[in-house]
Amino acid sequence: MTTQRKPFQMLKQAAIIALLVTTASGCSVRVKNYVEIAQRAFETPDDVSLSVQEIKDYPYAAQYIRVDNRPRALMALAFDDDNVLKWRTGGDEIIHTQHGRFIGSVNISGAIAHTDNLDADPLVCLKHNLNEPSQCPTTWQRKVWITSATEKNLKDTVLTYNSEFAVLGTERWTHPDTTELTVYRIEETSELFTNTFYLEQNTGRTVKSRQFVAPSTGYVEIEEVKPYANDLKAVNE
Repeated sequence: MTTQRKPFQMLKQAAIIALLVTTASGCSVRVKNYVEIAQRAFETPDDVSLSVQEIKDYPYAAQYIRVDNRPRALMALAFDDDNVLKWRTGGDEIIHTQHGRFIGSVNISGAIAHTDNLDADPLVCLKHNLNEPSQCPTTWQRKVWITSATEKNLKDTVLTYNSEFAVLGTERWTHPDTTELTVYRIEETSELFTNTFYLEQNTGRTVKSRQFVAPSTGYVEIEEVKPYANDLKAVNE
């Protein structure tokens, strides 16, 4: 490992971005406390890297996450809420993903709190049609709700993202556990961002991605460390 902490210790200490109050009310002191926690959370020292044996021994599905070029943290799957996977970084932060996309969060300032129109996300179709992507839509519009904390208040912002999708073919990718995989590279572009998703050819699961979250947060990079068992089913099963 890059750090000397054990996996559970790393998980406990791996905060990625700011805690915030999840409701719109609360005194300024509480908000200030959350902002101070946020500043400390950004000071994690080095990238977290598990060895192959540590990945094998790790009891949960897990992913690496890097936020806007900050040190890489580890997040573990807390539970599956009707195909929305909810991940914890070790603190009170929770990240929601669906088909590998960052769609929401709890207790994270400046990140997406909610995304609408998820059924129309082309990733949902592409997961099952990687060999015939022409069957899938190539555009998507959604709204995202972003909650940000300052020293004095909380602010909700709604943004509309319009994007286009292209399947750029296959590549070989080495999983952190050293398994060699064939993945499809998918690019999603808009005037604001370019997202890249890598979908494993047999299961259609997203094993790696670089995604724009919000203007104040920038991009996140997510990489599978230990797959979720439900995601290992072949797409034609």
